[in-house]
Amino acid sequence: MKPFKYLLLGLTAILLLAECSDESSVVTEPIEDTYIFPAPHEIDNIPHHTFKMGALFSYQGELRSGKIQQSDGTATEIYYNKPLFNANASTYTPDNEREWWDDLVEEIEYSGMDYVAANTRGRLPKADTDPKYERDHGDPTRIKDFLKALKRRGITDTKVAIFDDTPASWASARNFNLYGAYVYRISEATQKNLNLTDEQVLYPLDDLDEIYPYIWNYNIKLAFDNFYANNGEYKDYLFRFRGKPVLYLWNVGGFLSCNYVALGNKPIDCTGKLRAVLAKVQEDFKSTFGEELFICADKSFVKLDETLRNTPEILQSINGWFVAEGNNPTSFTVEELNGNKVGACVPAFSTGEINASRPMFLDPYHGKRFKDNFNKIIARKTDLVIIEGLTDMLEDAALWRSTDTKYFDFPNQRLNILRKYNSTRAYPETLRVECEACDDYLDLSEGNTGRSYRTGNLDVYKVAGSETTPTLWYVGNTEAGEYLEWKELPYDKGIVKISLRYNARYAASVTLEFGEGDDILRSEVIKLPDTNGEWKTEEIFVEHSGEKGWRRTILEITSSTPKLDYLIITNEKKTNI
Repeated sequence: MKPFKYLLLGLTAILLLAECSDESSVVTEPIEDTYIFPAPHEIDNIPHHTFKMGALFSYQGELRSGKIQQSDGTATEIYYNKPLFNANASTYTPDNEREWWDDLVEEIEYSGMDYVAANTRGRLPKADTDPKYERDHGDPTRIKDFLKALKRRGITDTKVAIFDDTPASWASARNFNLYGAYVYRISEATQKNLNLTDEQVLYPLDDLDEIYPYIWNYNIKLAFDNFYANNGEYKDYLFRFRGKPVLYLWNVGGFLSCNYVALGNKPIDCTGKLRAVLAKVQEDFKSTFGEELFICADKSFVKLDETLRNTPEILQSINGWFVAEGNNPTSFTVEELNGNKVGACVPAFSTGEINASRPMFLDPYHGKRFKDNFNKIIARKTDLVIIEGLTDMLEDAALWRSTDTKYFDFPNQRLNILRKYNSTRAYPETLRVECEACDDYLDLSEGNTGRSYRTGNLDVYKVAGSETTPTLWYVGNTEAGEYLEWKELPYDKGIVKISLRYNARYAASVTLEFGEGDDILRSEVIKLPDTNGEWKTEEIFVEHSGEKGWRRTILEITSSTPKLDYLIITNEKKTNI
C-alpha cells in the first residue's frame, strides 16, 4: 500500500521515460506531484576510493555471555563503550550465546564492511580433556559459531579473515602449557615463583620444532579448518585479497625485542628466523588447504627480520597498527610492502583512565577522529584497511551500537561512519534497518515489557531462533504517539522506496518524517491494514531524492498498536529521474 495515490502517476511517468530514453539521458528536475527529500544534514564529499575495509573482532566467552558488559569498569578503567545489545550474564544459557552471535552479524551487515578479522589466540590440545586449559579467550574453533550465524541470517557478502594475536598464541599459550603462566613474557617475579631458569624463560625462536605447534597446529590451522572442513562448507566466507585468503599477524616485539638474561641482557636476533616461520606457514597452508595465503604482518616482523622485506612469496604486506602512547600518538597508519598499501586505524582508545602509571587516550571527538582517519587513509591511495576493534569495549574502541553518550552521540554512529566510507556499499540498493536498534525513541509505557535486546523503556520482544534460524527482535506494545528515531540513514539520489515489516491485529497507521530543523518533510498518515496477526512487509512510502546523503528519519505510530520489525530502504539507482 502506498500513502500517496497521486505519487504513483508521477512514478509511472518516470518509469515510462526511463524505458523510452537512452540510458545516458537523465531528467534532473523532480517530476510533478512527487515529494522531495529535504537536503541531507551532511554533504557527502568523500573522495572516490576502492580499498577493502574490515575490522578486528574478539569473541571471548565473557563477551558472548554478557559478563564483561555487566561491569562498569575496573580499578583503572571506566567502560563507556558498552553495547546497546544487552547480553544478560545473570540469565546466561547457550541460547543467549547464539543470540549474541545473531546480533553481531546483524550489526556487521548493517555497517557495510567488506570483512571482519577474527581475533584468534590458540587452543591447547589439553583443553579437550582438562577444563583448566579451556580459556575460551580467542579459541579458533569457536569461529564456526560465527559462520553458522552468518549462514542462518542469509548473509553472503560479508567475508572473514583470520587475525593471529601473536603474543597470545605464539608465547602466552606456550608458557601456559609448560609452566601454567598465561603471559607472553615471564617476569622476574614469576620466574622466581615458578623456579624457572633463565633458559626456560627465553623464547626459543631458534627451535622451530618447539614453537611451531603453537603457531600452526594450535591456532592458524584450527582457525582455517572452520572454512575448509565438511567439503568446504564455509569456504565462500573467506575474505580474499589478491585472490588469496588473508591472515593478519600482530606485533611480536613484546616477546622478541626485549632483553633476556640468557642472552646477556640482549634481545633475540630474529634475522632469518621469522622468515623461516612464515615460510613454513605458507608451505603448510598450501599442502593442507591447496592454496596460498595473503599475509599482512605487523611491521615489527620486518623491523626484527629485514630478510622478510624481499620475500613477496612469503610475506605480502605489513601494517603499522596505531600508537596510543608516547610523544607522537597516532590513530592511523599506512604501510607499503610489495606494492600493497595497508591502512590501520582506531576510532578511539582509552586505558588506565583512573590512577594508572601509563594511561593511553585517543579522544574520538564524537566521531571526527574516525572520519579523519579514513580521509587520510584515502588520500594515501590505500588498498586494504584493518580497523581496531569491533567488540573492543575494554579499551573503548568498539564499533558496535553503543550506549556511550560521553564520547559519541548516538548508538549507530560508528556503524554509520563505517558504511559511509565503504567504497561500494555507502548507498546500498537495499538496506534493512532494525526497529529495535533505533537511535532514540518515545515510549509512553514504563520499562521494557519485552525484557529483551536493550535496557530502557522501549518495548522489545524476541522471536527465539535455532541452529538454522536467526534470533529476531521487534518493537511491540506500541500505542499512538510513540515513535522511533534514527539520527541518520542513507538515501541515494533517485527514487527511494521505504517498506515496513509489521504485524497488526487491527488496522493501524503511521507517519514518516525526514530532515531536521526548518527543513522537514512529514508524510501524510500511512494506513496499515490489519494482517490478522501475521507478519507482512508493505511498501509504505516513495520519494524523490535530489541529492544523496544521510537524513534523520522518524517513524511515528498514529493509531492502534502495530508490532514493528524493520524498515527496508530501497534506492533505485538505475531509474532515470
